[in-house]
Amino acid sequence: MSAISTYKLINIVLIESHFKRQPEIHFKEEGYGNNININLENQTSENKLYITLTVDFKAGIKDAIDIEASVKMLGVFEYEESSTIPVSEFANINGPAIIFPFIREHLANCSVKAGMTPILLPPINFVKLQEDQDKEKIK
Repeated sequence: MSAISTYKLINIVLIESHFKRQPEIHFKEEGYGNNININLENQTSENKLYITLTVDFKAGIKDAIDIEASVKMLGVFEYEESSTIPVSEFANINGPAIIFPFIREHLANCSVKAGMTPILLPPINFVKLQEDQDKEKIK
């Protein structure tokens, strides 16, 4: 018999959204690139886990930013004390992996509505992201 999930998704809520583009975008110019920054916060209260995931996106050439976006979403989960996955692991890996596709979809829709090619964020390996953050803490 397989283990039953002890985490239940209650809601995913858009907390904050910002999108800005320049009238002219220089996609084909040499040196054009983008930067993605991910911030994760979480807290627990009475068997509920609140995970806030923020993704900041910038694209352009060096200091000439053509596109800026920031999306913050909150995931609310219920959990049991006897969960097979520790709350800290779920809060840093599983929960963000559930929330992230909603952020990807929101940013893609914003970019299309801004009259441009959709911004499709790459998938994020939250296991590796957590491992990298743990290594940084050790240094």
